Amino acid sequence: MIKQKVDYRPMHSAETTTGLGRLRLDLDAFSVIGHVVILTLIAIVTVGIGVIFFPYAAAKLILNSIVISDELGRPTARLLCTMGWAEQTGHAVLWVLLVGFTGGVMAPFYVFALAQFVIRRTQLVPTKGDGYGHCDVAK
Repeated sequence: MIKQKVDYRPMHSAETTTGLGRLRLDLDAFSVIGHVVILTLIAIVTVGIGVIFFPYAAAKLILNSIVISDELGRPTARLLCTMGWAEQTGHAVLWVLLVGFTGGVMAPFYVFALAQFVIRRTQLVPTKGDGYGHCDVAK
């Protein structure tokens, strides 16, 4: 049996190359756990009604954590989702009614409608970087 040498590369943050630069998901486990805890408390206090907002909050958290960097790794822009609670509530109520009136037929389409809803409220915002990979939205 011939053994092959396998190169092990450490896993860094999820990065993808685009025409604008590299996309980096700047999200840590503590942020995710914090959101899950907060949304669980909201769901308990509202007797389950707050669960409707979980997909919106998760999508917004992920999109707001995406940073675009140049060839040298310096942050140049980030995604900013400007979706508010009123918009989320209106969209969620509309889809609850649609799924209810159609007997669940519209439920599979909700995921795609949610993605379209969130992406339409997301913009690319230039950042001012500190040279160490941290960036804030330029004002």
